[in-house]
Amino acid sequence: MQNDQYNKTTVDFLNLALDIEDEMSKDVYEGYLDRSIWPSQMEEETFRKIVTDLEVLIRETEGHMAAFARLKEKLENNGKG
Repeated sequence: MQNDQYNKTTVDFLNLALDIEDEMSKDVYEGYLDRSIWPSQMEEETFRKIVTDLEVLIRETEGHMAAFARLKEKLENNGKG
């Protein structure tokens, strides 16, 4: 029973972590991919470098989300599988 409560609490935490990661990826990183929000005088090469860095952050965030989802699934199955 105590293990079930631990799993539920941890799954709740992981749900929150997934929400935060999703919010960071969509609302923060992807938002900055929009060229129109950057100063018009910014050189295109500078913008491309920013986009490259943001794409790395987006991929890393996707990796975090996948890890959280795998752990959540494992806990929801009570460690089976």
